[in-house]
Amino acid sequence: MNQDADKPLAQETLYVLVADSSRARLFQAVTPVKALNEVVTKEHEKGREKDSERYSDRPGSDHGGVGGYQSYDREPSEDPEEQRFAAQLSEQLEKARHEGQFDNLVLIAPPEFLGVLRHQLSKDCMAAVVKSIDKDLVRQETDSIIEHLDL
Repeated sequence: MNQDADKPLAQETLYVLVADSSRARLFQAVTPVKALNEVVTKEHEKGREKDSERYSDRPGSDHGGVGGYQSYDREPSEDPEEQRFAAQLSEQLEKARHEGQFDNLVLIAPPEFLGVLRHQLSKDCMAAVVKSIDKDLVRQETDSIIEHLDL
């Protein structure tokens, strides 16, 4: 008879980061996930500002009068405020990983910000990522977030 069959499966601590360019919510859970415990909420006011408010000294758009259109808009992935916020989140995750606060990590963010976030994460944090979800769920209730985890 196998004695290990009676032992429960090892539970792992999971961190779930749900973020966009202006807000982040960090949850902790134990697998299998039945509940999420919100650990931290971070607001990034600069992430809510329009480009014209953040870069007021930039040239605007030139509609050219003869049908020409030239845009000076930046790509979202090159936005310094998004980069800064993602770097702050990455530092917090790295500190928590170093302190052994989680075994695995799930990232949930809109596609553009998810890419920025992945770029900022250390190799060790990226190695802990078990799932990435490219959806904007930062303002959703925890039950809705749990449904998307599918873990």
